[in-house]
Amino acid sequence: MKRNQKDFTRTAILLLMTILAVGIVKWTCAPDEASISVQDGSFELSVWISDNLCVNWWKNETDNTYCIFIPGAVKNQKLRLTFGGIQYAVIDGEKITSGSEYRFSQGTHTLKTGDNDNAAYTLTVWHTSNIPSLFVQTQSGSIDEIHSSKQLSESGKVFIMDSRGHRYYEGIIDEIHCRGNSSFDKTKKKSYTISLDKGTDLFEMGKAKKWLLIANAFDDTLVRNASAFSIAALLRLPYTPEFRYVDVYMNGSFIGNYLLSEKIEIGKSRVNIRNLEKETAVLNESCHLADAEFFMEQQGRLFSTKGYRIEEEPEDISGGYLLELETSDRYGLEASGFLTSRMQPVVFASPRYASYNQVSYIAGLYQDFEDAVFSADGSSPYTGKMYYEYIDMDSFARKYLLEELVKNLDASFTSQYLYKYDDSVNSRFYAGPCWDYDKSIAASGITEDGINLNDPEGLYAAVQEKDSDIWYALYQHEDFRKTAASIFFKELEPYLRKDRGQIFFEYSSGIRDSNDCNMIRWNTFPQAVTIEEKRILYHAKVLELASFIDQRLDFLYSEWEVLQDG
Repeated sequence: MKRNQKDFTRTAILLLMTILAVGIVKWTCAPDEASISVQDGSFELSVWISDNLCVNWWKNETDNTYCIFIPGAVKNQKLRLTFGGIQYAVIDGEKITSGSEYRFSQGTHTLKTGDNDNAAYTLTVWHTSNIPSLFVQTQSGSIDEIHSSKQLSESGKVFIMDSRGHRYYEGIIDEIHCRGNSSFDKTKKKSYTISLDKGTDLFEMGKAKKWLLIANAFDDTLVRNASAFSIAALLRLPYTPEFRYVDVYMNGSFIGNYLLSEKIEIGKSRVNIRNLEKETAVLNESCHLADAEFFMEQQGRLFSTKGYRIEEEPEDISGGYLLELETSDRYGLEASGFLTSRMQPVVFASPRYASYNQVSYIAGLYQDFEDAVFSADGSSPYTGKMYYEYIDMDSFARKYLLEELVKNLDASFTSQYLYKYDDSVNSRFYAGPCWDYDKSIAASGITEDGINLNDPEGLYAAVQEKDSDIWYALYQHEDFRKTAASIFFKELEPYLRKDRGQIFFEYSSGIRDSNDCNMIRWNTFPQAVTIEEKRILYHAKVLELASFIDQRLDFLYSEWEVLQDG
């Protein structure tokens, strides 16, 4: 046998083994310490929704009772119970043999083991909302490892049950890993990136492989991100992420209410611009772009640039860029990027492994824009071009309105995306897509610079907190202020004033029961003892959001009234 034939055979065998290994992931209810599945001695309780899907009981450490969170779509059905370690249990006086069916009503039950009637448990059954339920089974049956580092991942399977209890989707997960920055470090409820084995259209959000499960861990209302995305859609910001609320079960354990969301990335159903990264990879198919020689150096007026010395690249490198304004501490974690002369870190979401020429081109263009927008008259002292010749004024004005309206903590720090088409389409930067609003709408208190983000009055995005604040620089120019004000008065304010906070109530009411489960699971509002008390506090928080936006509209109306057309 020739060498190349041997290599091919060996590769084919390895590929087959990989496929088989992923394919045999079984749906189990194995206890998982990371998702707080509980073993009490040798006794375990699982509720089987189908032959393959089950829900484990969970110990509520705050009161030493046990809970089972059952998808609302199957709340009226008889479900099979299994008891690990015992043959039967007595529930509310009724003997239930392991493997038999039982209909759990919502509420508190008494459970006694069959071996010892003195071993009694308080068991509360909760039914989630009639929203989709998403079940993940990892290859290992645990999520301990991926919770230890964002750089670690697992394979597995995913099953999605729709709001009626029917199978919606079942498939292979090539990779699941944790995501987020401060949310990963500071919260127990993690967010995840899921990479499917093939592009899939979930809930008519467009075909893609990568999907996000957003925990909303900083948001005790669970509606800030959803509401901000809806306002962005109202503002007609291109490529605003679509999302669906889902209840998530990980290895048989309920882990809460999540947003199943699109990922910010280049793609036909995502940010639909030229994929420069893919084109570059095709030209360098014999080697991985990440293996190219890394560079970091100062270029021209830029403080620093970094990327890769890649041998081959497309002739036209004018477009296909997705960039993010980032914090300085996260800049070093990204593969490619640049620091402007004002020390603004800009990282490449795509192409992730940018060539020397690609970095030099787009960094130089952004630096020209920065020089122009920070000048008193809005013109670059080096090129003579006006700041608005570098950007799509409309998209930047709409994005600014969103950041200012919700008083987003991150407006001047992170999660600020830009994208650029190739010059044959448009030579300017566009603002967006929008992202990450769990620290907006009266969520963040007072900043280090003394700005009260919970106060509906006062500008924030337009206030300078660091030398490179782009929204501040734009706001200094009257033509930008007038553009933003015109959109505010003609499109945004009339609709939101008419709505008067209804957007928040629609989302909160749609996930009411799911939110109850989430509050119990993660002890939201720990000062409240009962679920009734938690509900009161939750409703008050949602009212605060609606009131904040209503008062915010009043302030911005008075602030910009002099800028109205006519």
